[in-house]
Amino acid sequence: MIIIPKEKPVIEGLNSYYLKVDKLMEHYQGALESGGIYFHAPTAEAVVYFDDENVLNGFYKDKKNQIKGQAAIDRIVQAASGSNFSVSVYRIQADRLYYWANLANSKSLYNDLSSEFTDLEALIKKMENEKLTGYIDVKLNESDGGGLLFFFNGEVIGGASAKGKGDVDRSREYRDDLINRCREHGGVFNVWKTDLAAIASRPQGGMAKKSDRSPETPRPKKSAAAAERKQPAADQDQQRVVQMLQSLLSLLEKVVRSNKKIRADFETMLNRKFMEKVDKYDFLDPFAADFKYANGQLFYTGDVPQAQLVKGVVECVREIVAEIGITKSFRKYLAAWHKEYIDEIYAFDVEI
Repeated sequence: MIIIPKEKPVIEGLNSYYLKVDKLMEHYQGALESGGIYFHAPTAEAVVYFDDENVLNGFYKDKKNQIKGQAAIDRIVQAASGSNFSVSVYRIQADRLYYWANLANSKSLYNDLSSEFTDLEALIKKMENEKLTGYIDVKLNESDGGGLLFFFNGEVIGGASAKGKGDVDRSREYRDDLINRCREHGGVFNVWKTDLAAIASRPQGGMAKKSDRSPETPRPKKSAAAAERKQPAADQDQQRVVQMLQSLLSLLEKVVRSNKKIRADFETMLNRKFMEKVDKYDFLDPFAADFKYANGQLFYTGDVPQAQLVKGVVECVREIVAEIGITKSFRKYLAAWHKEYIDEIYAFDVEI
């Protein structure tokens, strides 16, 4: 199974038979600056990771072979033109790119930990405290599958089911379900550590390197959107951040109002929570003129750092859904919101 974060394709459904794969990579190096190209056919699949300077790594897998590195990149280029691969291109957050590109080169940290002596939830907390960058491979007993849990600097950034197609599931439900199934069926855990510097200092040769470009094949110009994506979280588009928070609050309002068991008025509930947080986040003061949510619209004219703005609102939402007992049901409605604002969610480390 090849893992690639596939939430937001830039383009999908291309047929490799009509593509020059090296030129495709070269184009998106300039257009995206960091990402992955996924190839899928009934008998094989592959992925190539790139930044704006180099093709970093590749993985190729069919029924007989599993190849990585430059050999995989060469195989992809060779096989793509003569096969009908479905090709999709994904943008990957720059600070996570080396993680995904180097995942297959991870080294074993803890082997064959039995659930009889090790609780998976406790192991997750241990890896969080140890600031693990890598993953936990969970194999359940009784042929009940299992899955992977991915860690980046001690933070769980998603998982992938052993019976899935390699898609990354970032929901807390996935993690909780894996923990519960492990307690029910038992299993074995292997912890792997990913050394990001290994691939960062050893770019793959031979393809789409900046120094290899000829005058006849100039580097594509960076789009305004690509340049914007390179900015740190503090420089994210203010309007976009406000829209993300407005959408989140609006979604919460719809879920609360549609639940007949909840009798409290939503605006009263929300403003009460804002008042509880005023000492910590003074911009949430309902009586201030620079922050107000009403009738599905968020109005904000303040100047607090964006990270603080996001943290304060998300903290309020998280506590409200916990207090009224709708955390699990609310998360089910977040898929579209998560997909729409995936870049901002990454940038501000939002978790609900």
